[in-house]
Amino acid sequence: MLDRRNFLKLGGATAFAVLFGGCDSIPRKIIPFVIPPEDYTLGESSWYASGCRQCPAGCGIVVRVSEGRAKKVEGNPLHPVNRGKLCARGQAALQALYHPERLAQPLALDGPRGSGRHRKISWQEALSLLMGGLKKAKERPASLLMLTEPMRGHEGLVAGRFMQAFGSPNRLAWDPFGQDAFLDGCAAAYGARQIPELDIANTRYLLSFSGDFLETWISPVHYARAYGAMRQDRPTVRGKLVHFGARLSMTAAAADLYLPAAPGTEGLVALGIAHVLVREKLTPQAAQAPASWKKGLEKYSPGAVAAKSGVSADTLAAVAREFASNQPGLAVAGTAAGSCTNGKFQHVAVGLLNVLAGNVGKEGGVLFPDRTAEFSRYGREARLLAPDPGSGYPELRAAMERMRKGEFRMALLAGASNPAFTIPPALKFSEALLSVPFVVSFASFLDETSSLSDLILPAPTFLEAWGDDIAPAGHEGEAVTLLQPVVDTFRDTRSMPDVLIAAARELGGEAARALPWGSFKECLEKAYGGPGGPMEKYLQEGGIFRGRKSSVGRLPRAPAKGNLPELEEATFDGDPAKYPLVLHLYPSIALYDGRGANLSWLQELPDPVTTAVWRNWVEIHPETARKLGLSDGDGVIVSSPAGKIEAHVAFHPGIAQGVASMPLGQGHGKFGRNAEGRGGNPFALLPAAAQAGCAGFPLQSTRIALEKTSMKTRLVRTAHPEGQWKIGNVM
Repeated sequence: MLDRRNFLKLGGATAFAVLFGGCDSIPRKIIPFVIPPEDYTLGESSWYASGCRQCPAGCGIVVRVSEGRAKKVEGNPLHPVNRGKLCARGQAALQALYHPERLAQPLALDGPRGSGRHRKISWQEALSLLMGGLKKAKERPASLLMLTEPMRGHEGLVAGRFMQAFGSPNRLAWDPFGQDAFLDGCAAAYGARQIPELDIANTRYLLSFSGDFLETWISPVHYARAYGAMRQDRPTVRGKLVHFGARLSMTAAAADLYLPAAPGTEGLVALGIAHVLVREKLTPQAAQAPASWKKGLEKYSPGAVAAKSGVSADTLAAVAREFASNQPGLAVAGTAAGSCTNGKFQHVAVGLLNVLAGNVGKEGGVLFPDRTAEFSRYGREARLLAPDPGSGYPELRAAMERMRKGEFRMALLAGASNPAFTIPPALKFSEALLSVPFVVSFASFLDETSSLSDLILPAPTFLEAWGDDIAPAGHEGEAVTLLQPVVDTFRDTRSMPDVLIAAARELGGEAARALPWGSFKECLEKAYGGPGGPMEKYLQEGGIFRGRKSSVGRLPRAPAKGNLPELEEATFDGDPAKYPLVLHLYPSIALYDGRGANLSWLQELPDPVTTAVWRNWVEIHPETARKLGLSDGDGVIVSSPAGKIEAHVAFHPGIAQGVASMPLGQGHGKFGRNAEGRGGNPFALLPAAAQAGCAGFPLQSTRIALEKTSMKTRLVRTAHPEGQWKIGNVM
């Protein structure tokens, strides 16, 4: 008679045994290299090219490996996106690789659901539990849900084919900084619903509408290089940057002129500039504007815009004239503008400036290259390798309702976007997820989402894994990045694609035919011509860089009717009498959406504006603070109609009056000792109600109040709170 342990071993010893070689446990002792790696030479280093996945930008990296250990991560000089440069988050990947809190083996729930208590189990038992759940869900295929971060490259192909073959349409991707409004704005303004290439390097005059492209927006390393080229690479031309926004960010601080504008009014400012362009016929395109545009722009006079935005009428007119006389010019709207409730309106309005400047499809302007050309052979499946870079917020909200109704029997979760942390608690994601009877997470760390799971399968970091990627910006279709393991894994991990391939073989039938490979590495080898083929060269260089120079790309159509965007004003949840400040949330340059909070290097990285570390803070203008009776460094309760958190006050003279600003990323309840207990989660301040007319995730959608309170902690900074930010130096 078989006992439970031997039964589980036998149950998992089919396709999984073939793929994973029996899943033997790894050594638990620290020992010297008795059998060193193949390329190990004492005192010598090797460099391996791969791709960075610390954020969605898709930069190329090279990793110095010495004596079998990764020692340094740098940018790949051959990669067209980042050209050898790399941000701090990319550099910190080594800490994720060698983090002592990484999951070392599978975990099964060992207590009430949602308790976060788990016990260690073998891979044989874990895979048997996984297959048991899948076979039960197969009785009703649509009862399987897959929720991940956006997956690009063949990882997305494997996941997409698995779900299609299984018979479930319920594959969702969640990105709190998705580009829904930007995509919708491009479709309306240019006739092309895709992320364009913004040729900052070759422009002469750059208008930024809360476009923090030097920090976190889409591809900050690429845009930082382009901005440097705009300023320095042309002997007789030094491009000018004018930044409109609610907060003096690092990008705004680098601008020639920073003009504070009330949150949600960036689109109005853009239309005020368009009004001057058309009224004074400052460009050929503006002079030929349809009569409907001229009539529609009448209500956006600089004076009318100034009354709502706070930007003076004279300044608006002066900027419009400078913009027109320094072509090619370029207008950009960023995350803060797009994540207001009127995000699409804002992007369409800014896009109109590019149309009136005549810079669409031209060098120094807005280009539309075909970045997915390498995947064209996949036909309709190309969208699995290069998915829409939206947030997935509406679909996720709908899925949560279905969770509560019991429509799902099983959920597969993966990725760093951590919905239990990044979805506003008022929406009760955790409660909805626990309505699913069996939840499986692929994770490298225990965070708020993976800790809710019934089964946790440890996943390798990207420095230990195979993969490929196509960056959302920074190239013209010639950049497919290949990822490879730069070191041997020292945790007992399995990648999600490998597990899905093995699970498909175990399920048989359509699933096995859809995923015919023996491993994910084999999938990539067949796609890129390896081993012994072109893939070997691609791996040495870090990817496929063909050097295309289709400078214009495919041009978008003109707007179908030439209509101006219908006026939409941003709305903010809360009574102004009770909640007097508009909340401006922004991605942390170090922690991003919170995924970097467990890395001490990133916690130690000073914010470039406040120089604060390790804590949460709320930035307010000194005059606003004086009216509220607050001093720099005070502890406060930040409350909104949806919730409340604690934070420290940080004076910021370069912020619009009546606005309070907070970085995202802190406030973890589960993510290791570096992340936990570092203040409240600003996502908790966001409302649960869906915002009318807002397709994406409305980060800028609420009002707050500040109440002084005593706190045991204090705000630590690396510089004096005034320092170079005295109001006389800022304005």
